[in-house]
Amino acid sequence: MPDFPLVTLGLARRIERMGVDDLAAYAAEARSSGIYPDATTFRLGGGGAYWYSPGNIVNGSFGLGMNGPVEQEEIAALIAFFEDHGEPAKVDVCSYADPSLRRWLAEYGFVATDFETVLYQPLGAGVAEGDGSVAGAADGTPEVRLASTAAERELWATLEARGFMDDAADEAGLILARAIALRTDSLPFIGYLDGEPAGTGMLVIKDSVAMFNGDSTLPAMRGRGVQTAILAHRLAYAREAGCDLAVIEASPGGISERNQQRAGFRVAYTRVSLERPRKPLS
Repeated sequence: MPDFPLVTLGLARRIERMGVDDLAAYAAEARSSGIYPDATTFRLGGGGAYWYSPGNIVNGSFGLGMNGPVEQEEIAALIAFFEDHGEPAKVDVCSYADPSLRRWLAEYGFVATDFETVLYQPLGAGVAEGDGSVAGAADGTPEVRLASTAAERELWATLEARGFMDDAADEAGLILARAIALRTDSLPFIGYLDGEPAGTGMLVIKDSVAMFNGDSTLPAMRGRGVQTAILAHRLAYAREAGCDLAVIEASPGGISERNQQRAGFRVAYTRVSLERPRKPLS
């Protein structure tokens, strides 16, 4: 069995810091590529707030309260930042964040809207990748390849958007996926079944941490081991690159979370998404 480090404030800080840096890099890349030319980052409370475009699902804030107390004025500034962009203020809160963050968010009327499981796995020589089982895999073995050309990255974006939106991707979804695919600091992988593109996965590496995201499978290709293969391929890639920690996120209790645990990941903690209604509750 892998020797899992205990989940401590130090480990949570390392994971959340990776998320903060990743979102800032995404905003910078999206702005420079011209896909989201007005993308903006606002650092505060030990984390950051990010705005990409009107109504974008990734607008929000992350990593607040991980380095100590958060001041009331910082939450007021956070609200003003989003109001200036015509958006409700949103915050993803780590369960290890300083209690002051929750206090001030409650004071300003934030309400819980969603939860997210954060999972982790130590990497390195001799560390296992799980039991290797593939739930519902068919006879065909998926092939995984890095999307390295412009055409392959465009294919990655189309696949990711279609899989994420159950084959009903709209223009906003395609633009978002394209902004992700064009990041120069990321590694997009495509899974193929019988030579046909079937699913996607992204890998971002920074400070020996490997972050997994962009997981998506076309509805017609699901249940055939595509995501299991893409996940295993990225784990091997991250290990070869010298990473000592892998991090991934999922909706609690879903198929993705179960597949991730089969691949050797364990739950680190849960984040809660909080949003301030446009008309605060009385």
